[in-house]
Amino acid sequence: MTNVDSQFLRGLFDEEGSLHTAGRTALYRLYGPEGLLYVGISISPLTRVRTHLRDQPWGPYVIGIQIDYPDDAEAAERVAVQAERPRYNVVFNGLNPPPPPDRAARRRAELAAERRRLAEFEAAVPESTAHLRLITRGIRAKQARIARLVREIEGTGSEQPKQ
Repeated sequence: MTNVDSQFLRGLFDEEGSLHTAGRTALYRLYGPEGLLYVGISISPLTRVRTHLRDQPWGPYVIGIQIDYPDDAEAAERVAVQAERPRYNVVFNGLNPPPPPDRAARRRAELAAERRRLAEFEAAVPESTAHLRLITRGIRAKQARIARLVREIEGTGSEQPKQ
């Protein structure tokens, strides 16, 4: 890749800024001329990719980017790295990958994030009846998700989440 190409890619991210993902975690793949270079996850994938392009020694070789939004980005990252063997991933690329993260801890973190999002929905001031319907639907969806996460955490036998 020429310097002009690298500058063009970097320029795209500077103009684009951070990708609004509505709180979802993205799974991104970075490709070079010879194949997959890196797989990662981020809630702000374009900003993270821009950091890789700027800071990693392999950044100038990135010629392609793929961004997906799987339901469980952490698990998808683990599977992608183990199956696709990107050249510059370290953590899951070894013979003995680390154990899976504690499910209850991950659910508690997810619960905290869902509660923050619910608070944002509840604090929103509707501009019209259509906005009110969308906000009400969002609040109900977040309340249902929080209730499900609380049930899952209680089912793991770990300590109760704090309200």
